[in-house]
Amino acid sequence: MEWDRKLAQWRSEGLIDQEAVERIQAFETRQPKKRKLPLLLIIGLIFFALAVFSFIAANWQAIPPIAKVGMVVLLMWIFYVLAHFSEKKHFGQPIIFRIIGYAMFGASLIVTGQAFHLGTSSSIVPWALFIAALAHFFIWRHAAFTLIAFISGISILTGAAPGIGLIEWLLFIVVAAAWLFLSKDGAAMIFSWLLLFGSGFLVWNIWDIESPLVPIWTLFALVPLMLLIPKDKQKLLAPLYLITGAIQLVVYLAMRGESDMRFVDLNMTESILLAVAGAAVFAFAWLRHRELMWLAVLGFVGFMLYDETAIALAIVAELTALGYLIIAQRQEKPLAMGFVYFIVVQFVIYVIYAWERLDMSLFFLIGAILLFVLSGIAWWLNRKKEGAVS
Repeated sequence: MEWDRKLAQWRSEGLIDQEAVERIQAFETRQPKKRKLPLLLIIGLIFFALAVFSFIAANWQAIPPIAKVGMVVLLMWIFYVLAHFSEKKHFGQPIIFRIIGYAMFGASLIVTGQAFHLGTSSSIVPWALFIAALAHFFIWRHAAFTLIAFISGISILTGAAPGIGLIEWLLFIVVAAAWLFLSKDGAAMIFSWLLLFGSGFLVWNIWDIESPLVPIWTLFALVPLMLLIPKDKQKLLAPLYLITGAIQLVVYLAMRGESDMRFVDLNMTESILLAVAGAAVFAFAWLRHRELMWLAVLGFVGFMLYDETAIALAIVAELTALGYLIIAQRQEKPLAMGFVYFIVVQFVIYVIYAWERLDMSLFFLIGAILLFVLSGIAWWLNRKKEGAVS
C-alpha cells in the first residue's frame, strides 16, 4: 500500500522510529475500509431505475395528483436514506445521494404546484430551493452545496422570482449577509458577497430607477462590511472589492466609448453625491484598509460619463492600471491581478479608439514600450533609494 511505502521511506530517513511505524500501522489497520459495490450490481441498478422512470413517464397523465407528489417525495427520502447509510457503511458517495435528494425536493415542489394547479411562477419555489441549499450547506459543509446555494440565490435575483418587492429584497439581503458572517469557507464567503452585491441591482426594478451608477453605489454600500467581519475574511474579500471595481470601470469605459447615446437619468446632483461617497471611501480606506483606496476612483465616474469621447475614463483606467502595478511591485505584492487588468484595459482602449485606425501589433508595441519605460523608472528610483539607505 502507498502509506506502507511512505512509512518505510520516513523510517529510512530517520523522521520516525520503528515504534511510531508500528503504532501508525496498527491504527490504519483498525480503520473501516470503504466498500465498493460490484460493477454488475451498479449497472443493474441503473437499468432498473431507468425502467421505473420510463414506466412512470409513460403513464404520468393517468397517475392521480396525490400519487405523483407521493412518488417524488418518496424518491427524495430514499436518496437521503441512501446518503445516510452510504456515510455510515462507507459505500458509494454520500454527497451524490444528497444532491439527488435535493433535486427531488425541488421536483416535489414543482410537481405539487402543477398537480394541484397552484402555479410555480411565484417566488416560493426559488426561495424554498435557496433556503434548502443553505440548510444543506450548514449541515454537511460541502462545496457542492455552496455552489448550489449560489445558483439558487442567483435564480431569485435574475427573474426566477418575478415581481420581487421591498420586503423580499430586504429578506434576501439579510439571508445573504447571515451566510457571509456565519461562513468560514472561502468559496462560501465569496459567493455570499456576490449575492449581496447582486442584490443591489434589484434597485432598478423595485424603485424603477434608471441611473447607470447603481453598481457603484452598491459597491460603496458594501465597503462598511469590512468593519464588521474578522481579519481573515477581510484579507479574502479585499481583492474581490478591487476586482469588482476594476470590472465596473472597464464596463463603463466600453459602454461610454461604444455608445453614441447619452446615459439616461444621469444628473449632476447624483454625480456630486457619488464623488462625496468616493471621498468617504478614500478616507475610510486610508485609515483602515489602504488596499481599497483604488475604489475611490469610481466616485468620479458620474462626471466622466458626461464626456462622450470617453477619453477621461480611458485615462483614468490606464493610470489606475499602471499605478496599481507600480505600487504593488514596490510593496512586493502579487502582480497577476494588476497585469490582467492592464491587458483588459488595453484591449478595450484599442477597440474603442484604434480598431480601424491603427494596426494591433503597433498599438501593443506602444503599450510594451510604455511599460518598459515605467519599469526602468521604477527600478532606477528603487536603486537610488537603496543607495541612499546604505
